[in-house]
Amino acid sequence: MKLRTVIKIAITTSVALLCTGFVVFSFFRLSAAKNQKEFELYSLVPPTATAVFETDDMAGLVQEIGELDCSKEGHFLYISKLFSYLKLHFNALLEETPHGLSRQMNKMLFSFHEPDNDRNQILYCTLGSGDYVLVENFIKKYCSSSFPSKLFEYKGEEIRIYPLPDNDFLACYFTSDFLVVSYQKKLIEQVIDARLSGKSLLKDPFFSNVHAAKKSNAAATIYTRMQSLDMGKLTDGIRSHASLGGWTEFDMKLDRDVVYFTGISHDTDTCMTFMNMLRKQKPVEGFPGDMLPLSTFFFSRRSVSDLEAMLDFTSSQEYARATYSNYIKERDEAFIEYVKENGRHDIMTCLFLRNDTADCPAAIASLPVWDAIQSEHQLKILIDSAPDEKDAPPVPAVAFCYTPSRAYMLYVLPRNTLFAQLTGITQSSLYTYACIYKDHLLLSSDAESLTLYIHHLEKKETIEEDVDYKASVFGLSDMYNFMLVADLGKVLSQPENYVRLIPGYFFRNPDFFRYFTLSTQFTCLDGVIYPNIVLQYKPLEDEK
Repeated sequence: MKLRTVIKIAITTSVALLCTGFVVFSFFRLSAAKNQKEFELYSLVPPTATAVFETDDMAGLVQEIGELDCSKEGHFLYISKLFSYLKLHFNALLEETPHGLSRQMNKMLFSFHEPDNDRNQILYCTLGSGDYVLVENFIKKYCSSSFPSKLFEYKGEEIRIYPLPDNDFLACYFTSDFLVVSYQKKLIEQVIDARLSGKSLLKDPFFSNVHAAKKSNAAATIYTRMQSLDMGKLTDGIRSHASLGGWTEFDMKLDRDVVYFTGISHDTDTCMTFMNMLRKQKPVEGFPGDMLPLSTFFFSRRSVSDLEAMLDFTSSQEYARATYSNYIKERDEAFIEYVKENGRHDIMTCLFLRNDTADCPAAIASLPVWDAIQSEHQLKILIDSAPDEKDAPPVPAVAFCYTPSRAYMLYVLPRNTLFAQLTGITQSSLYTYACIYKDHLLLSSDAESLTLYIHHLEKKETIEEDVDYKASVFGLSDMYNFMLVADLGKVLSQPENYVRLIPGYFFRNPDFFRYFTLSTQFTCLDGVIYPNIVLQYKPLEDEK
């Protein structure tokens, strides 16, 4: 046999063996990966968590956040000190991994705990082959060298404390399967407790049911234990730490100038929660643009087909009982019966500017009535039949609103909490002005607000054709149980007695949220609540 033939056979055989070996190696590697059980990060989350943020693609999420208009213009949301620190060093971490993060490491969770601040949070991620050494080297490289790291033992597990350049510390707990990081050592101890005892968040039946139903491929998913959030403010000022209705899942999606949160809540416990109150209401239809003055920067509309359920919920709130007495309680009961008899089962509230100034805005609650003439007649009877209140503040004077067509009487109602329950704005005197305007009962804490409102509507100076208004309701359903739209830049600049109009979280991050319009809608179908939140980026006028 010729030498050339021998060499040719040898080379061919070697290549064949190499290819065969590669195929076999790949097969066993893929089989091992397939058979290897994915570590369940939720088995580490303490049951005290009030919210969990989850993403299966942290690298992709960081990239999407960087492509938002607000990010390009230098406005960033620091939802988490841990997330911000990770984002700050994320590119450096990617440089350590030329082929990108492993699939395991790309999956991350952040859990949030009480009290609500940027330190009471935990970051979790799974680790793939080689990730343990990568993380250990990365932490050592970017942690401060001023002080040595410390090692603590807790129930046989190691907690490592690393100093940071800003004189802070990170507590870390990691194995070959996972990494857990927090600014609070006590939270890491709770993680260890959850792991060793098997009593993690997964053991919460309400959470596990919601989590098990997750099927979407959103950029991130957020689970919120609603009773732990100060979300009562989202309901026209229903400020409460009471339950809104168990765990709710939100899928987060990012667009160039919009952030979407699409949610679902199956919880149907028997507590008087905001969610269960909504379940008792029939949906309303349409948007109230033709009833909102041009300078409106906050409005909401809700169904009150079951007014008793709504007021049972609102009347228990602390702000509604700030100045309560038997006299006020009796007036509340009388006005509730009046609204039940005359109202058409939905309420709209709004805030708008007085003469183009943001100082002390005008606030209106508007309730459609079945028969304007009968409603005004019964209102007069209700006011005239009310007994005098002993030691009450001076009663404001009755006023009039004059228009080209007619004069409207602005009645002064005996002291009650109905306006406070509808709007969340509590005046110390609790006197309310009322007016029957066309087919609506209008309520306000002062005569000037009612007069301005009526004049705007008479002149058709409304936001119905406004571009920003159309953008705020675009994509929302025209059938819903509750909706709210707020220009956060203007809302966040209001006096203290208006702060309950939106969740406190927005007030804790004003430098970011003041550039957004918030649109929120709750719909109910077959007992399931679908909350949807939209944040529309809107640069301030003075920064354009």
